[in-house]
Parts: sequence; structure tokens; C-alpha cells
Amino acid sequence: MSVKKLVTCSMCVALSVVTNLIRIYTFPFGGSITLFSMLFVMLPAWFYGIKEGTISGLIFGILQFIIQPYFLSVPQVFLDYILAFSIMGIAGLFCNKKNGLITGYIIAVIARWIVATFAGLAWFKAGMAAWDGWSPLPYSMVYNAIYIFAEASVTIIILMIPAMRKALENVKSSVL
Repeated sequence: MSVKKLVTCSMCVALSVVTNLIRIYTFPFGGSITLFSMLFVMLPAWFYGIKEGTISGLIFGILQFIIQPYFLSVPQVFLDYILAFSIMGIAGLFCNKKNGLITGYIIAVIARWIVATFAGLAWFKAGMAAWDGWSPLPYSMVYNAIYIFAEASVTIIILMIPAMRKALENVKSSVL
């Protein structure tokens, strides 16, 4: 990885860490709506591709666990912190496509939601309870969708503003 890529990815991870600490709403059993932290996790993938995006997501997940750990079991930690953010590197599949920023972001967020859903199932194995009348899988799907897609919806709206999209495209062309 070149020095330029390393610095850019590090800046994106740092922005993710800082914006992850700015929480719009925190849910009682984990998960929160942050100030665009998923966007900053995904940007290295959009800039450079899957490898850089996956590594940046992995580093962010590790830092998040160090800064605000929540440990129930090894599978939960692996899914919640390591895989859930590393998988956002999948956005790199769209780094050279038209509308790749928004498409990549949406795919990355859906991938994170799927992993977070499985992480939720690990919570149940550790003794957590679902809402009355809910079985673990639908509960985990809905609970994780609420906070992940709430943040994603606002981010997508912001990304659809032509000036914002143009600004990010200018950033991308300057870091390549």
C-alpha cells in the first residue's frame, strides 16, 4: 500500500472513530445512529477497492472494540466488531462504476446489517431476551435494521445532493 493510500485510509478510519462517538441516538441493547460513521468506514473501499476498504473496516472495528468494548462471547465480538465493519469493504466492487458511491454504500450497509443480524443471534446464546412474542431471528433483523438503516437513509439523502457527491468525487480524484 502506498503512503498516500495509507494516509487516506488512516484519515477515513480516524473520521469514522470520531463520528462514531457523536451519537444521535443510542439503543438500549447496543447499536446507535451516528454522524455518518459508516460512510467514512466505506470511503476507502470506494476510493481504492475491496482490499483497502476491508483493511480499513477491520482497523475501525478493532479500534471501536478498544474504545467502547461490549463483550458477551467470542462469536459476538468477531461478528459485531471484526466482520461487521470489514465486510463494508465490499463497496470496493463499485469503486469504478457509475453511481458507485451510493450503490457501494447501500451494498456495504446491507452486508453490515446481515452480519449484525447474526451477531444479534450470538447475543441470544449469551442469554439476552427478545421483545415479547418475538423469536430471535426476526427480532435481531428488525432491531439491527432500525439503527443501521436509519443512519444509512440520512447518509443516502446527503449523498444524493449533487454538490456533496461532486465534493466526494473531487476528494476521490485527489487521493488516487
